[in-house]
Amino acid sequence: MSTRNNDRLTPELRAIESEVDHYYMNNPLIKLPFASSAWYLLAFCEDSIAIPIMKGEQLSFQRQAAIADNLVYELNYPLRWLYCSCSPGGKVPFNADNYKAAWNLKKAAWNLLELAGEYKLFVNAFTYANHDWIKLLPCNTTIQPTDNLYSGLEYEAYNRLIRRLISPYKSSIDVNSFPKDEILNTLRVENNRFTYKLNPRIVSDAIQALKPEFDQKFSLPENWKFSRYTLGEFRKVFEVIDAIANIRFYSRLMAVSLGCVGLGYIDSIYVPTHNELLRRIVRYSGISETKVLSIFDDLSYGNRGIAKPDPAIQPLIRLNQDVYAIMPCLWRFSAAERNLTKLLNRLPSERDIYSRLVSEKEKLMRERIESRLPNTMFRSIHCNISGLPDIDLAIIDDVDKTCLLLELKWFIDPAEPREIMEKTEEIKKGIEQLLQLTKAFTNGDKWLSGKLKIDLSYKVFGVVVSANWIGHANAQSPKIPVIKEDHFIAKLEATPNLRAVIEWLDNRKYLPIEGEHFEVGKKTATVGKWNLEWYGFKPLIEEAFFPL
Repeated sequence: MSTRNNDRLTPELRAIESEVDHYYMNNPLIKLPFASSAWYLLAFCEDSIAIPIMKGEQLSFQRQAAIADNLVYELNYPLRWLYCSCSPGGKVPFNADNYKAAWNLKKAAWNLLELAGEYKLFVNAFTYANHDWIKLLPCNTTIQPTDNLYSGLEYEAYNRLIRRLISPYKSSIDVNSFPKDEILNTLRVENNRFTYKLNPRIVSDAIQALKPEFDQKFSLPENWKFSRYTLGEFRKVFEVIDAIANIRFYSRLMAVSLGCVGLGYIDSIYVPTHNELLRRIVRYSGISETKVLSIFDDLSYGNRGIAKPDPAIQPLIRLNQDVYAIMPCLWRFSAAERNLTKLLNRLPSERDIYSRLVSEKEKLMRERIESRLPNTMFRSIHCNISGLPDIDLAIIDDVDKTCLLLELKWFIDPAEPREIMEKTEEIKKGIEQLLQLTKAFTNGDKWLSGKLKIDLSYKVFGVVVSANWIGHANAQSPKIPVIKEDHFIAKLEATPNLRAVIEWLDNRKYLPIEGEHFEVGKKTATVGKWNLEWYGFKPLIEEAFFPL
C-alpha cells in the first residue's frame, strides 16, 4: 500500500495495513481464471453506468463527473487484484443462460468494486501518514487521522468542482448526429442476446459524430513523435476503438428498447479476437499494421513491464491469448491524451521523449496565454536572468504599472497518493521560484527590472498557472496563488484590467466556499474489521464551478 523507505508507521499500523491489503483475497472472483473474473467485473462496471441511463435518470454535471471519475479510479484496484491473483487465461464466461446463473458472481463483482471504494481511502491515509502529512491513531478497530487532515479543503474541492472541457458522461443518445438508423438496420435481438454488423460507413459516421469530443480530448500537436508512432497516428487508432465502443454502448440501449431480456448484460462488453480487432482497426483507421500493433502493445493492460497496471492508461484488456475485452464506458470516459502521456512517462524507453515534450507543452501554454491577452496594451515577455529562476511568462500593464509573473506547470493531474505528493513538490518548487523573483524585484535587482523594463513603482505579483491541478492545502503559499490554466485565461478575457485580475487572485476569489459550493462530511471506510475515519465531498451546486 505505502512505501517502507524511512518508515514512519508503527508496527501496529503496518500489521493493520497488511491485513487491509490482502482482504480482497476473500472474494469468489479470485478463484476464477482471469478471463472469467475480469469479464464479470467489467460487465458489472458497465451496468453501473448503463442501467441509470436506461431508467432515464437525470444527473447534475457534478454528479456526472463524479460517476465517471469513480468508475475509472475504482476499477483500478479490483482489476489489478484479479490480474495479479487469478490464474492467467481461461474462457470468457458468457452464454445464453449467463444472466440468471451468474448472479452470485455478479454480486461478487459488486462487492469487489465496493471494496475498492473503501480501500482507496485506506491507501490515501496510510500513504499520507508514511510521508508525515498526517498521523494515524488506531483505537480498537478504528483508525483516526489527526485534525490537520480537515483544514484547507477548498483547494481539493477546486480540483474536483472546476469546470472540465469535456463532459465525462452522456445521459442519452444524440439521435441527430450518431448513426442510429445505420445501427438499427443490422441490429438483431434474440431473447437476451443482441448482434449488429460493423462496417466502414458506420464507424466513419460514428467518428464524425464524436469529432467534437475527440477535438477536445486531443489538443497537442499531432506531429509529436514517440518512439514507434506519432500522436496523430495514435489518435486515429483511438478514435476507431472509441467509436466501436460507443456503437456497442448505443446498440445495447437500442436492443433493450426493442425488448432484449436482461438489459443486454451478456453482450455489454465487446469481446473481439486479436485478429478481428487488428483487421478492423487497420482497415478503419488507415494506419499500418505495424504501428497499430505497437499501439496495441502500449494500450494492452499489463504490457510493457508496467508494475502496477491501470485500466485508465491501458484500457485494452486482454482476457486470454486470443480475446480482448473492450468495456465501452471505460473508453468513452477516457482522457485519451492525458492517459497516453501518463503511460509514456512510465515507460523507460519513452521517458526522455516525454520529458522533451513537457517543455514543448509549457511553450504551448505560454503561446496560448499570450494569444488570448484581451488588452492590446499589455506587454508579455519570457526570459532567463542570471542568478534567478527563468521567467516563464510576464504580463505587464505599463499604464496601470502592474506586472504579473507566471510560473507555468504542465504535468499529468495526479490520481493516486504517491502522484499527488510528487506533483505537490512541483507546485511548491514553482511557488518558491516566484518568491525568489518577487523578492529580487523588491530588493531592487537591476537585471530583473531591466529585463522586464519596469521600475519599483510597479506592483509585481506572482501566480503559478497549472494545466491540470493546483494541489492541496499543503502545497499552497499565502503570497503566491495557484490556478488552472483555462480558468486563468477565462478570467483574463473577462477582466481586461490586470490590477483587478491580480486582486482576484490575491484574495483567492477563484476558490469554492465551503457551505456555499461544497460541504465536507466525515465518513467511515471499512475493510474487514477495520474502520477508518475519513472525509467526503458533496457538491452544493449542480452545474460546473467556474467563477469569474
